[in-house]
Amino acid sequence: MSVRRRARSSVVVVATLALAGLLGACSAPATPPEPSASTTSTPTPTQGPPGHGMSSGLKWDSGVFTHDADYSKAFAQMRQAPLDVLGVAPTRDSWQQIHGTWWLSPSTIPEGFTGKLNVAVPLFPEDGSMEEAAAGNYNEQWIKLGQLIAERYPDSYVRPGWEMNINNWHWSANPDNVEQFKQAFRHAAQSLRKGGPELRIVFNVNEGKGNSLPDATMAYPGDDVVDIIGIDAYDWNPPYNEATWQKHKTQPGGWDFWGQFARDHGKMFSVPEWGVIAGSPDSGGDNPAYITAVMGWMRDNADIMAFDTYFDEREEYCRCSLSQNPKAQQAYQEHLKNWWTKPEAAASSSK
Repeated sequence: MSVRRRARSSVVVVATLALAGLLGACSAPATPPEPSASTTSTPTPTQGPPGHGMSSGLKWDSGVFTHDADYSKAFAQMRQAPLDVLGVAPTRDSWQQIHGTWWLSPSTIPEGFTGKLNVAVPLFPEDGSMEEAAAGNYNEQWIKLGQLIAERYPDSYVRPGWEMNINNWHWSANPDNVEQFKQAFRHAAQSLRKGGPELRIVFNVNEGKGNSLPDATMAYPGDDVVDIIGIDAYDWNPPYNEATWQKHKTQPGGWDFWGQFARDHGKMFSVPEWGVIAGSPDSGGDNPAYITAVMGWMRDNADIMAFDTYFDEREEYCRCSLSQNPKAQQAYQEHLKNWWTKPEAAASSSK
């Protein structure tokens, strides 16, 4: 088995665990502060990331998470718009694995891609610890990673310790270690910026209350080390439809909650992972209602959107790819017309 295939297998395993944990994360009792009902009542951020939509002509950087160059090219062809951003996740067993470059290889990155990466990185590898991370003992490793990313993709998005509000991950934040989590995040962000000054740091939660913290805002490490707020939100318990969308939208830790949080902190917003999950009985399957809800929310909040990355995974545990879900794909293609910066661009894309 090649290095890349070993790495991909690792990603599949942890992604499977992540999706398996969302059910409990979304159904836990809600105790955080009530979210705002609207995300349009406060001033928008004064600064956005440079060059959004630089290739696609859409209103923000938009792309896909596949770990396969051919699949990524097929996604771009399906939507008839170039990819601005590619989602990647280094293998996370050790710092040596994290610094491995299979996720920067031609088998992962399509030829000619000149956009940004959306890099998911653990706050510390599996052979590390929260204590060591909080003490800053991995700072040199973070600097090295920042340099590695910035060498080819200098203004990429990096998500240290993503989805810290669910207990799937060895870096999950809980009431006992949340202060250490914040310190570890600060060290990671500051060191990444030393390695790549233009990298954008994403504080990336999982949708809903989660199951490791009473309120995920407890883990927020500070405005000075965060550029973008992110939410990962799959079509999961309950599946999205006209009735349940209001729960997903307005619940504590839901779409409006984090959209307003971004506005209140003068930050841009992102959706680093989203997708239907036909491989799970707890999802809506090939669900165009999910696509309609998510793409509509992003359109309505375009003023704070920095990037989105559709999770186009074809493995059986997920079957998230739009190529496997024709109704969802049709909805994606239709709603994409509302994302173009100029109406004539959408019209030409459909020819």
